[in-house]
This record gives sequence, structure tokens and C-alpha cells, in this order.
Amino acid sequence: MFYGKLAFTNLRKNHRGYSPFLISMLFLVAINTMTQIIVNNEGMRALPGGASASSMFGLGHIIIMIFTVIFSFYTNSFLLKQRKRELGLYNILGLGKSELYQLLIWESFLSFLLVVISGLITGLVLSKLAFLVLHRMIGVGTEFVFKIMPESLGFVTMLFAGIFFLLFLINCLQIKRTKPITLLQGAKKGEQEPKARWLLAIIGLVCIVSAYWIAVTIESPLNALNLFFVAVVLVIFGTYFLFTAGSIALLKLLKRNPRFYYKTNHFISVSSMMYRMKQNAAGLASICILSTMVLVTVATTASLYLGKKDVEESRYPRDVAITTNHQPEQVKKIISKVSAEKQAPIFDQVYLTSTQSIMFSPKADSYSYLNLNDYYSSKASTAVMMLFMTAQEYEKHTKEKPELKEDEIYFYPVSGDHQSDKLTFKNQSFQIKKRIHQFPGINQQVELTDSFVVVMANQQVIDRCLNSWIPKKADNRERGPKYSFLFNIDLKGEKKRIDFAQALRYEMQQALGERQYTFDDKATFVSENRLITAGFMFLGITFGATFILATALIIYYKQISEGMDDRERFEILQKVGMGHKEVKKVIRSQVSMVFSFPLVIAVIHLAFAFPLIRKLLVLFGLVNWQLFLLICGIVTVIFALLYFIVYRLTARTYYQLVERKS
Repeated sequence: MFYGKLAFTNLRKNHRGYSPFLISMLFLVAINTMTQIIVNNEGMRALPGGASASSMFGLGHIIIMIFTVIFSFYTNSFLLKQRKRELGLYNILGLGKSELYQLLIWESFLSFLLVVISGLITGLVLSKLAFLVLHRMIGVGTEFVFKIMPESLGFVTMLFAGIFFLLFLINCLQIKRTKPITLLQGAKKGEQEPKARWLLAIIGLVCIVSAYWIAVTIESPLNALNLFFVAVVLVIFGTYFLFTAGSIALLKLLKRNPRFYYKTNHFISVSSMMYRMKQNAAGLASICILSTMVLVTVATTASLYLGKKDVEESRYPRDVAITTNHQPEQVKKIISKVSAEKQAPIFDQVYLTSTQSIMFSPKADSYSYLNLNDYYSSKASTAVMMLFMTAQEYEKHTKEKPELKEDEIYFYPVSGDHQSDKLTFKNQSFQIKKRIHQFPGINQQVELTDSFVVVMANQQVIDRCLNSWIPKKADNRERGPKYSFLFNIDLKGEKKRIDFAQALRYEMQQALGERQYTFDDKATFVSENRLITAGFMFLGITFGATFILATALIIYYKQISEGMDDRERFEILQKVGMGHKEVKKVIRSQVSMVFSFPLVIAVIHLAFAFPLIRKLLVLFGLVNWQLFLLICGIVTVIFALLYFIVYRLTARTYYQLVERKS
């Protein structure tokens, strides 16, 4: 029990070093407990779109577990560095390495009990709060209630038992490989002036510039999805290389500038940072990456949640949309029948006859027909969708009679645009007589690919074109007409609207059979989209809080580490004549410069990522980039304030360490 009492005394008295580690581990236990209970909740799958939400939360929990393992090792490395002198002193005073291992066993065991018990309790409280928040955000789901599941608590306990065991092994391995005198000087490691690694600095710069180039030049949302992770990896590697190699190279250049270097503040700050940058650059890079993750995650998820109304309105200009290739009169009868049965009056109906949506590939100034195989293999990002209708059909819906020759068209850009006054297909060219800016039932919006509606003189011209463009071996359905039925329903209440849509869908299936029509309704989408966006928002808050805590703890550890390293330096400076105010000014300048740099770079990362994320949001139906820009600005300001508060609170520890004898 001697080692148990000694371990307990260490934990109690060395609270400055242990508290951040224990708090971070406690928070990680709580977060994992909360996500486990949500992921394993059976009521989640009973909600509309619950399967997708469960998969989303499951993926989020995997990311959190990976982050948990990595961050646990990271915080443990800081703790071990601070304790090396203490362990070395124990070793010199008579405790052999086997006795130190026993001490570590007790410390790990007591830390594990404290962290897991308090973390599980905190996690259950947060889970209850999370269920209340999700219920408020989702607004449905009587089966989705808070339940304490022993298997979830057991999983989290086993996960952290494994993590603490690995940390114990790492600490033992460090002690085994290190001599007592080295342990005593462990905190002094890395005092040699580092060399400027220009090659790594150039590689880091190339990675960052390449990622920025991808972000600002991307045009297609599909390309944005493919290149997003490439850009993320380039930013991560580039940031680490620039902080570890580029920062040293920059300090070397500043040192070579006599006008800048030989000033009191600059001389001390540059010299001090140069010696510490080798061991602290990775920590600053981690702060920068975590800050960027907070900004991107929270801004993106908040935009999806707050912009769900825009998504619903842009995707569904009418409450119900039905398309079929045959029996349009039968569909009209079914709509009228269900409308009468459900006492749901129909208004703003648009019954449109057109061609199928046909894919084309743009080549120079012309368009060529694109089949499905080419679309899925390589041309998806450049494909253009076109829908053709007659002048007579256009007149029926707009009350405007177009006077079109066979080589003239009306052109309506639904998404994207065509700049030329002519539209050329293979060996045919049409003069654009008029550009349409509005059409009933088809809203202009940003879509995954460019999309156009083309009005031609008559059906004979359309048939001749289709026979010329589409190969004979292609599916004949592409040459046939498409009948679209769009309308609003006069019903109050989401449940009644969903019931109407389900009844109409059932009647359509009975009359036309499977795969003979497509059916979309706004009420069902709104119900499912609410769950998805709420889930994203909740994950964004969870990830954001986790990353903010990680950032705060890294800053705190760095303040302690640098304070212990700098204390003797500033004591010497005061002994050789530097005043107390000058020392404090140098400290403030040095600390603020070091910790503002990661935040500035994170904001720059977000600024360059904006075009890429804007394209990705189109995949979710959010085309309101002004809303996304506004939320990015608000999130950046709030995070900067939190960052400043964390910096001010942790800076006190640094001042106390450095100025203890001043």
C-alpha cells in the first residue's frame, strides 16, 4: 500500500500537472459515453431517415474514438515531460525502476478510476441533456428517449481501460530507456539551436499553396467532393511542415536582419523562440489544425441547420412532384381521387410534357450526347443536363406564344449558363432567340451539374434532333416523352401532408407498378431533412466542443512547459539589469505573438477553404452562400473570443511561473 499512498499523494499535490490531463480524459469519457448512448438507441432507427442518421452518428463516434486515442497520447506526453525530473529524483533517492513501475501502476489505476467513474456520470448527464436538445431540434420521435444501456457503458469502460494500459506501457518504456540523470534533465531537452530545414519549409509551402489552389479553382460540386480530402491532407502536412521547418527558417532570417534583431524586445523574443521552436512547433501546428477544424465543422453544420428552409424551398417549388413516361391521364385521375378522399384541395398545379433529361458533354463550343457509362466513369463533373419542350407547351404554361423558326430556340438556364448566342449539337446549330429568366414549376438554382431547358419550334424538330443525337442501340425511353406533375396541397399540419403523400404514392404504385414513376413530396423531405440537419448540427457542436477543449489544453500545457523553461532565463535577465516592467513587456509580446499565429493561420485556412466548402454544401442542397459566409464570420468571431479567453486564463500560469522570483 506504500506505493498506493505515494501515488495518491502525487495526484493530490501535483494538481497543476495532473489536472489538465485528468480533465481532458474525463471529458473524452463523457463525450464517448454520450455518443455511444445515442448511436445504440433503438428509437433512432424508428425516426424518418433514422437509418441515415444512425450511420452518420456511428461515423462521428468512430472519428471521436480515433481522436480520443491520439489526444490521450498527446496529453500524456506533456505530462510525462513535466514528471521526468520527479521520477528521476525518486530513482536517485532509492526507488529502482521496478519500484517506479509499481508507482506508475497505482497512479494509472487511481487515474483510471477517477476518470471513468466521474466521466461516466458526466456522460450520462450530458446524454440526458443531448436527448432533450435533439428532441427540441428534431421535433418528433416518441420512441427516441433517453435509456441507460449497460453495454454502452461497458464499451466505454473497456475502451479507456485499453487506453490507460497503453499509456502505462509507454511511460514504463520511457523510464526503462532513460538513465536517472537524463530523467532529472528531461525538461531541458531540446535546448540546442535548431537547424533551418529549408527543404521541408519549401515542401510545406508547396502543400499549402496546392491545397489553396484546389479550393479556389474548383468549379464542380462533384469534383469538390473528390478533392476535399486531398486538400485536407495537404493542409495538415503543409501546416506541420511550415510550423516545424518554416518557423525556424523565418526566425533565422529575422536574426540575420540587424535592424530588427538588435532591439530589446525582438532580440529576446526571437532568440527564446528559436531555441524552443523545435519542440513547440508541433504543438502550435496542432493548435492551428484544431482551430481550423472547429471553424470548418461548426460553420458547415450550423449553415446546414440554419439553412434547411432554403434547401427545402429550392428543392421543392411545389409540395408534390411526380414524373412518369406513360399514362398521364391515369395519373391525373389518381391525383384527383386522392385529393377528394383526403379533402386536400390542389392548387398551383403544373402539368408539363417534355423530353427526358438528356446528358451532354461540352466540347469546345458544342455539345455531344453522353451515355450513362461515360457519365459514371469520368464525365460526371462536366456533364450538362438538357430538357426539351415545344413552343406550344411553353405557351400553355406562360401564356406567351413564341414565334420560332426550326433553327431558333428559347433558352432557360436552370443551373449554370451558356454564354454563346448559339447552341450547337454535333452538326446542328440553333440560334438563341430569347433567354428565359423564369418558368412555372422550375426554379433557377445551383445544382450538381449545369441544367438547361430548351424550347424548340415543334415536336418534329425535337424528334429529328433526338434521332440524330441518340444512338440506335440506346434505351428507347430516352426518345420518349416525360410527363411531370407538380402541385401544392391545401392541408395544415405536417402529419396530414405526409399521410396525403403516402396515400398518393400507394395509389400510384397500384396503378402503374414499381419503377414506372418517380415521386417526391416536400413534407416527407422536410421531416427527414430535419433529423439529418439536426444530427449534423449536434455532431458539429460535439466535435467543436471537443476540439476547443483540446486546443485549450494544448495551450495550457504549452504555457506550463514554456514557463518552466523560461523562468531561469528571465531571472538571469533581471539580474543583469532588465527591469520588471521590461520583462513583463517582453513576456506579453512573446506569448501573444506565439499564440496569435495559429489563430491567424486557421482563419486564413478557412478563408481559402470557403469556395470548396461552398461547393460541397450544394451536394446537400444549400445554395445560399451568403448565409454560409455570414455564419463563417460569426463563428470566427466567437471562436476568436473563446481563444482569447483561454489564452488569458492560461497565460496567468505562465506569468506565475516566470515571475515567481522577480
